[in-house]
Amino acid sequence: MERTVPRPRLYRDAILALLRRNLTHPTVDWIHQELRKREPRVSLATVYRTLRVLVAEGVLCELPFGAGQSRFGLVKEQNHYHFICDSCGHIHDLPGPARAGLETAVAEATGHRVIRHTTEFFGVCKSCLANAASSAEAKKARPRKIAPKGGKRGERYR
Repeated sequence: MERTVPRPRLYRDAILALLRRNLTHPTVDWIHQELRKREPRVSLATVYRTLRVLVAEGVLCELPFGAGQSRFGLVKEQNHYHFICDSCGHIHDLPGPARAGLETAVAEATGHRVIRHTTEFFGVCKSCLANAASSAEAKKARPRKIAPKGGKRGERYR
């Protein structure tokens, strides 16, 4: 008799594979749409449950951005930083070590027990900056249409 993989494990592995290929911390809706391309019967509730389990296990990080706007990504390091592009919305993991002693300082200052932390930086990513620069260059290269004084309507001008 053929042994089948239980669906929850199948969805878990499929979600992890999606997030390995998409490093910009996608939304739940995006994950659900992509997963349905291979598993049409998977429900949004199942995706939410699976993501919650993966976050609780420390495999994924969740970046909550208002109601229904959480974004998810693989955890490479427990404490890490993100750069969030205001233009395209992509979220990038930042390389480098987290600030040493930050959790201890926060715990001492507040009396809270800090387990982990993330930090977000906001701005415009290098791709959007490059696109804006090339767009600006294209605008500069276009000849302006200025009508000569006293020109006739419909007359060509440069």
